[in-house]
Amino acid sequence: MKSMIQDIQTLDIQRMQINIGEYHYGVSVVGTGKPLVCFHGFSEFGSTWDGIEVPGYRLIRIDSMGHGRSARPMELTPYTLPQMLSDLHRVIYAVAGESYALMGYSMGARLALLYTLEYPEEVSHLVLESGSVGIEDRGERQERYFADKALGNRIREKDIQWFSETWAKLDIFKTQQSLPAKVQQQIQRRRLLNSPHALAFTLEGSGQGSMPYVGHRLSELTMRVCYISGELDMKYTAIGAQYFGDVHCIVPQVGHNVHVEAPEAYRQMLKQFFYTKKY
Repeated sequence: MKSMIQDIQTLDIQRMQINIGEYHYGVSVVGTGKPLVCFHGFSEFGSTWDGIEVPGYRLIRIDSMGHGRSARPMELTPYTLPQMLSDLHRVIYAVAGESYALMGYSMGARLALLYTLEYPEEVSHLVLESGSVGIEDRGERQERYFADKALGNRIREKDIQWFSETWAKLDIFKTQQSLPAKVQQQIQRRRLLNSPHALAFTLEGSGQGSMPYVGHRLSELTMRVCYISGELDMKYTAIGAQYFGDVHCIVPQVGHNVHVEAPEAYRQMLKQFFYTKKY
């Protein structure tokens, strides 16, 4: 973990703002070479990728709507999946062009999967970390939508400190309690920088309950795909085994947030994925 902290201290980051109509997206770029677009998880933003690099690639880390340096509109539409996918395509075209690799973690993995199914001819490689393919049962999906919306309402009623403390106690993040104190503090700071209304709109507009089930469409992915999960994250390791088979990589002794909990193993996996003919 010491090597990750050193990387963060010496990182050379280029920051920019891409305007989309009345709002904007924040983008940070690290490294040089071919474009690798990165989507972060819920309540995170682009700096979650500070410990990750891929030789020969420039990481284009986009802050999702309502997160990081992106706008935080006071209406739902910009946070909905159809609008976000369309807006992200405009942002990516402006920064990366017409061909790029794509990587996403958790919420970002869901976005990356949906995005790739929408624009498959543009994505050369797809990396999904701890991501869902959606909830197949419509009734369960509707229940999740209402649960997401209810959580959003609670975040509005409470405050961002309450959210940060509550979110950190989720089972999928228990393994983060063994991380160095400095790394835990970085995660907490990113969560505390969020706005309650933006998190609530994100849960309602692009949460698990709003995502269509796409497990039956994975055969449409003709590009190279890698699905990564942590051994201790039982839910997403099961998703990887069920849907991604031979392209599923399990990292031992870590949980949901693999690239933060085991950055060196993650970097090595990406090198193998991007630079070997067979993965």
